[in-house]
Parts: sequence; C-alpha cells; structure tokens
Amino acid sequence: MDRRKVLVETLPVLFLCVLGGSLAGYFLGSMTEIFELIPGLIIIVPAIIDMRGNICSALGSRLGSAMHLGLLEEGLTSDITLENFKGTMSLSFFVSLLFPIFLLITSFFLPFSVTWRVLGVIALISVSTGVTSAVVLLLVTFLIILLSIKFNIDPDNVSGPVLTTVGDIATLIIMFGFATFFGGLFL
Repeated sequence: MDRRKVLVETLPVLFLCVLGGSLAGYFLGSMTEIFELIPGLIIIVPAIIDMRGNICSALGSRLGSAMHLGLLEEGLTSDITLENFKGTMSLSFFVSLLFPIFLLITSFFLPFSVTWRVLGVIALISVSTGVTSAVVLLLVTFLIILLSIKFNIDPDNVSGPVLTTVGDIATLIIMFGFATFFGGLFL
C-alpha cells in the first residue's frame, strides 16, 4: 500500500468532512423550534444519524470490495448491487421503526412526557427520514463508486468519511422537513 497515495486521496476529503460536520451542527442548532414542538424528537436524532452513517458506510465498503474483486464489471446494475440495495433499504426501514419503541421505553426516565400522539408523529418522522435519507445516500454511494472507478481512486479511502458526513447533513435536513410537515399536520 502506497502511504502517499492514501494521504493524497484522504486528506482533502477529511478536510471537507470537517466543514460538512460543522454544517450539520448548524442545521441541528436551527431545529430548536421543532424540538420544542415535538418533545422527544431530540432523543432519536443521534440514533437516526448514526444509523445512516453505519448502514451506508458498510454499503460503500461492500461495493468497494466488490469493485476490487472485479465483481462490478457489469457496472452498478449487477446482482450484487441490487442485493445490497435491498438490504440497505430493508435495514433502514426496520431500524427506523425501532427508534420510537426505544423512545417509549426511555420516556419513563425523561423529565417530560411523550404522549401517544407525539410518539406516532415521531414514528412517522423516523421511518420517513430513515427511508428517504437511505435513498439519497444510496445515490451518493453509487456516485462515489463510479467516480472512484473513473479517477482510479480507492473507494475505501473516501467512501466512509464522505458517506457519514453527507449522511449527517442530508438526514438532518430531511428530518427537519418531515418534522415540520408532520408536526404541523398532527400537532
């Protein structure tokens, strides 16, 4: 492994990820009104953000490995890609359903109560955010793999940091949109 090549590929990406993390923090800070409207939503934010990064980073690693093994010679329309797409979407949907359940369990220890109505709204927000951000991150993952192939970059050097940072930003923006919509509709 050429250390210089790894440094050249990762350093600019990591710098952009620091800027992206700051942007995600800005979006989180601008959501205070939504958190006041929907008590308990702030509890699931770290879980949803972490889920996006974990699922899509793993997808990027799997597709990067498939590329190295020559299994993506048909392009991103191969059976491997389709199976990874199905797995990512299934995981996103089912794990998003778990967050409101964990919120219900932990709500007994919170200094505020979470009503069934609020819990239903949080479930809608959680699942909608999880699935929508999965689609966005799938597209970004495929774009990273395609660009890595085109520019002869090892996707393992760039996919993890890029996907987690883009996932943080996209998930917060998507969550803000769904929280505003569902909060205004049902609360």
